Amino acid sequence: MAQVMASMPESAFYFHLAAVALLLLGLAAFRAVAYVVASPHGRKARARQMMLVSTGRVLAVGGIWTAIVYGHGASERAGAHNCRRLPAVDAAARYAAEYCYLGGERILLRIYGAERNQVLAHRTFTSAGPVRLTWDGQAVVFDLAAPGRKGRLALPPGLHDRLLARLP
Repeated sequence: MAQVMASMPESAFYFHLAAVALLLLGLAAFRAVAYVVASPHGRKARARQMMLVSTGRVLAVGGIWTAIVYGHGASERAGAHNCRRLPAVDAAARYAAEYCYLGGERILLRIYGAERNQVLAHRTFTSAGPVRLTWDGQAVVFDLAAPGRKGRLALPPGLHDRLLARLP
């Protein structure tokens, strides 16, 4: 089983995991509806009870999903190697970038602040060729071919990026 999971692309694994979670939630919803309509007496109370139970189940599945995805990302980031630091273009720059290889074609990009030891933001991306980072005035561009702003990390990093960077 472990060999099958290792050979499966990451996106396929998450797709199958989501399909199983949705199947289980659908089955639970069907059972809840069957329980509510089983008898005409006390139907409102049972419906209220099942709404609370269903909400708890959805929150639990969401929490478990978040933990799995975050745990996978944290374990992937822990294996970063061959890191290279790149200071910003001008000497008075407030930021420095570092990129590390994770395995395969995955790259971890970290942005450091003025202290140069505090990570302000990080991104994981795929690069088949050599890593090319460019600094423009408001962002670090790590993927020129990405549509829109997906290949950029805005400077200064937003609140969401700063909060995620504090997690391991």
